[in-house]
Formats: sequence, structure tokens, C-alpha cells
Amino acid sequence: VGLGTFYLHFKTKNEIFIELIEHGAAELRRTLGAAKAGVHTPAEKLKITIDTILDAAAEAPELFRIVFGHSPAFLDLMVRVHNIFIDDLRDDLTPAVGERADAIAHLTIGMLSQAISWLLASRDLSHAELKNITVNFALGGLERAVRLAAS
Repeated sequence: VGLGTFYLHFKTKNEIFIELIEHGAAELRRTLGAAKAGVHTPAEKLKITIDTILDAAAEAPELFRIVFGHSPAFLDLMVRVHNIFIDDLRDDLTPAVGERADAIAHLTIGMLSQAISWLLASRDLSHAELKNITVNFALGGLERAVRLAAS
């Protein structure tokens, strides 16, 4: 399409940026949904979520660098994107931990956000090692939360 036609749909470069980020988040959400199809245990869904998101960051580092490298001007967008994944994870975890699922989902997505930033900035750990550490840390916390919810 021509530039004039393109800008009929998007008034500013920021609108284009926001649309691209939201489209990417929706694609990642579809990928997660497909990966979790048929999986029933919250622990396995948590593992799949972490693996899929960290794999996506490793496969498209420049895209994730763009998303995570922007100024606080896009904080509202990042919160909206995070909330998409928080909502999904909360739904996955509620059967195991009840009302604690919201806090655990927020903390897990925050941890993944930091893990992605570290993956993009550091080569101290391989991608596989970072995934393993992150999954084991999250699953250990989930196991503890399940025990607390049962007591």
C-alpha cells in the first residue's frame, strides 16, 4: 500500500508501534493456547507458559528488545500486554491455588519479564539454562503455594 493509504489507518508512528506490539502479543497468546491444549495440570501449564515465552524471546530477540527497551511512555501498553498473559496464567493456576492464583500469575509474569530482559542483555547463561532455572524456580513456588492452599 502507499504511504498515504497506510496513514489512513494509522495516524502516528506510535499507533503503528502499539498495533504491532498488540498483534505480536495476540500471536504469542495463540501459540500458548495451542501448546497448552489438552494439558490439565496447572504445573505443566506453568512450565509450558515459561518455556514458550522464553523461546519466543530467544527466537525473536530484536522484537523483544524493541518491546522491553522502550521508555515509560509505553508503560500502559506493557501493562496491557502483561495483563493478557496474567489473565491466562491466573485461569491455569486457580484450580490448584484458588485465590492466590492472581498474585502468583502477576509475580510469574514479572519474573518472566525480567528473565527476558536478562536473556537479551546477558550471555551468562544459555537459553536452555535460563529456561531450566526459571521453570524450576516457578514450579517450586507453585508446589509450596498448593500446600499452603490445602492447609
